[in-house]
Formats: sequence, C-alpha cells, structure tokens
Amino acid sequence: MLHYRRPEDDLDLCRTGFGDNGELIVEGITAGGHRWLDIDFSAVGAQARRAAGLAGPPLERLSDRVLHLGQPPGDVHRRAFYLVRLFTNANALDIALALKGRSSGTRPVIVTPVARDLALDVGRRLELEGIPVVAAIGLLDEEAAVPVALRLTEAGIPQERPPDALEIDEHAGAALFHRQPLDLEPRHFRVLVALGREASTDCGIVPADALLEELAKSKDQDRQPQQEQVAVSISRIRAALRTAAGTSADSEGQTVRNDRQGGYALMIEKRRVFVD
Repeated sequence: MLHYRRPEDDLDLCRTGFGDNGELIVEGITAGGHRWLDIDFSAVGAQARRAAGLAGPPLERLSDRVLHLGQPPGDVHRRAFYLVRLFTNANALDIALALKGRSSGTRPVIVTPVARDLALDVGRRLELEGIPVVAAIGLLDEEAAVPVALRLTEAGIPQERPPDALEIDEHAGAALFHRQPLDLEPRHFRVLVALGREASTDCGIVPADALLEELAKSKDQDRQPQQEQVAVSISRIRAALRTAAGTSADSEGQTVRNDRQGGYALMIEKRRVFVD
C-alpha cells in the first residue's frame, strides 16, 4: 500500500526564488539522500474491501478521489461504500450527488480517511439527501491481524425512524407511511417526492407550478398536464396517506393542506419525513 516516490534527481524539479536585485533565481534540486513514500490509493481500497468482507461489483476507481469499495453481503440497508479523499466543502455535494445518482437501488456511504469538518449548510444537505459521511480513522479495528480493517457493519446505517414516518425512496419509486406502502401512480409519486423534500425543510410549501412541472416530467404522462391535474394528484396522495394511516376523510386534521398563495404542503413533521 506504500511505494517509493521516484528520486528527485529523476524528476524535472527545481527551486525558484528572487535575489536582492529582483532577479529570478532557479536552482536544481537533488535527492539529498531522502526517499519519500506515497500511499497507493487503489491498494488501500482493495485491502479495506478484503478486510471488511465487502461483496458486490468489484473495486472500481471512479476518479483520482473516489473508489467504489463494495457492499456488505446480505445487507438489509442496501449500503454501498465509497472511499473518498480530498472531500471538502467545495466538492462535497457534487461528489455525493454523483454517487447517489450512480447508486441505483443502494444507499451510498462516503468513507473519508479522517473526519471532515464540513460547513453547516453542506452537512444539512447531505443529511437531507440521506448520504452519510464517516471517517475511516474512527472505524479502524486496531486489534485486527491485517491493516486497514474497517468496522463497517454499523457504519452509515439510516437513523431509526418512527413508526408513523413517511419514507420515500425516490430511486425505487416507492413510499411507506405508517410502514404501509402507498399505492400511487408514477406521476402522483413525483408530486409526493416534491412535497416530501420540501416538508423536510422549515418552509414546507411547494408552489402549484412546481408540482405541475413534476407532473410534466413523468413518463406516464402522455400529454402536457393542466393545472387541475395538480389538484387530482393531491387528492390521490391524500387518499393514499389516509389509507396507509388507517384514517378516514372525516377524521380531524389533513395530510396535505392548500396554501393561500396556491401552493401545497405536507402536514407531517419534518422529523418524520425521510426522502432517500
């Protein structure tokens, strides 16, 4: 996992500076008897995969920063682990969303070499996207007989969800409410996703025009939808939520409310809404 860097006298290296008169000074650098060791990123990933017993698609180097490690066999949480280095505020969301896009049917878990102190807004967005970030240094099994043995069994497991939660799996096209499946056509499911994403924030209101755009994106929509179809979708969603919760249309409270300005909002606490 470590390899010697080429001696400096084999490389085109130089040291630059400025003299007292402002002239540029260029000096060659010799090895000076020093040798440097570099970490082989792919070798570390391969060892971590073997030591953790990961399975699934083979180790894959997606970029100079990202390695796909694999999945725990028989994992009910459908986690896919990625080793990511140089994970910063500037690139965290781009990397995380790209991994979520390629992880159809699985939940990406990002493993960084050390803990990352990400900005609050970046960390919140990752949390909303359901993409955990864990530090390898905190998962090392120091008693293992082999190096880079990471304890991944409990890493990146979704937080325990209340029994009355609304759980939406956007990639699988499925949703649960009170742990019961929601029977919705794909076009209405897209509207539910938009409502769910907004419900997990402090605002919660989605304009009707935005929901109309979601209807237009649906593959089962054979023509340009009209505004009244948004109301139809809301009605189907309300009915599906009531059925799953075992309530009637006459019961107190509503699952989706109309906003005065023409928008809609899920009447479910954000701590009970999960969109993956």
